[in-house]
Amino acid sequence: MSRYLRFTTNLIPGALQGPGATHPFVDIDDFVRSARLAEQARLDAVFFADSQGIPPGGRGFAYLDPLTVLPALARETEHVGLVATASTTYSTPYALARSILSLDHISHGRAGWNIITTMDPTVARNFGGGEPPPREERYRRADEFTEVVLALWDSWRDDVTENWDLENLRREPIDHVGEFFSVAGPLQLPRSRQGRPVLFQAGGSDRGIETAARFADAVFSVGLTEDASRDYRERLNKETRNTRGGSEGVLVLPGIFFSVGSTTNEVDRLLHDAENALDGTDALHRFASRFDLDPDEIDLDGPVPPQVAVTDNTRSIGFAQGGADFARSNRDLTLRRFIVLGGGGHRRVFGTPESITDDLIGWTERGAADGFTVFVESLPQFADHIVPLLWERGVHRREYSGTTLRDNFAQHTG
Repeated sequence: MSRYLRFTTNLIPGALQGPGATHPFVDIDDFVRSARLAEQARLDAVFFADSQGIPPGGRGFAYLDPLTVLPALARETEHVGLVATASTTYSTPYALARSILSLDHISHGRAGWNIITTMDPTVARNFGGGEPPPREERYRRADEFTEVVLALWDSWRDDVTENWDLENLRREPIDHVGEFFSVAGPLQLPRSRQGRPVLFQAGGSDRGIETAARFADAVFSVGLTEDASRDYRERLNKETRNTRGGSEGVLVLPGIFFSVGSTTNEVDRLLHDAENALDGTDALHRFASRFDLDPDEIDLDGPVPPQVAVTDNTRSIGFAQGGADFARSNRDLTLRRFIVLGGGGHRRVFGTPESITDDLIGWTERGAADGFTVFVESLPQFADHIVPLLWERGVHRREYSGTTLRDNFAQHTG
């Protein structure tokens, strides 16, 4: 009986978009095709990233509202989980608890919530503020926000049934009064058939780990090196045991891109082509913005600059720490190759189907991950070339055996 790897996919294109690339960000049919492909490949869930602002230069972050798209995907799929990103800084607990639980009922128990605190100043300015709150304040708000949402989801004591006695249902107010919120409850909706929607989190800072250890079932992490990912996973699970007790940990799912070649020569060509096409891509601009560098002044064929580090002013700790760890482990890389392989973002693996399969299994066997979040650009290659090998190796489900996202996520063994 072998342990299954966990897989999700991020439906929003990531760092592989080049100059002139188009992205059908308002095409629901494109999202439906991706969700159906994820289900055919027996992934646990599709993950819909989100931001409520457009960064300087207008690059990225142009897409539909996830809590509008995911109910549409629920009607086009049967098994795959549906995870929405929603900010605790620019939302209210009652409204979000209702929206996520509505998605859960529409999908018959397949909803998840990715908890983020949002440090982007362009978003803050869209909600009446000049700058986001300091990190500690954002996370205090996130902790209280999540506590309120969970209390609202539990405010109906009766399980889902088709024969409610409306006069005698056990619904109780939560009467929450805290630092940031005052919420009476109960919620307008009955409990989820999976108990509660599955909780995800994406923060890589010390404070983010504390929040994940309190609430998360899984974490979307940055994992550029195996050692750093293993250290992160061990630290998170130690914090989780200290916070919740018991032996169950939080699933760690590093983001990953694939470039698959049938031979080593083809793999080398794919890497060479990616390096030559780097100029002007989103990957370059995201790298520059994360480390406060001017993309027009970067020497791509020189060494990785010393600014690739975590500082007191770093906004995205997870990406910055990942880039710094990767730079320390690969001092001989040019900056061009460093960025192509994921420096400052998520890992990109170039390889044959066999070598990539070995890589994924090796990370999980050696404790660096519980699975991976595949970006949608790589999903077709993953489904066509990697999933069949994972099936042959007995480390990926061939069929869904549960009916809810929590059921399927809990099934670690075949």
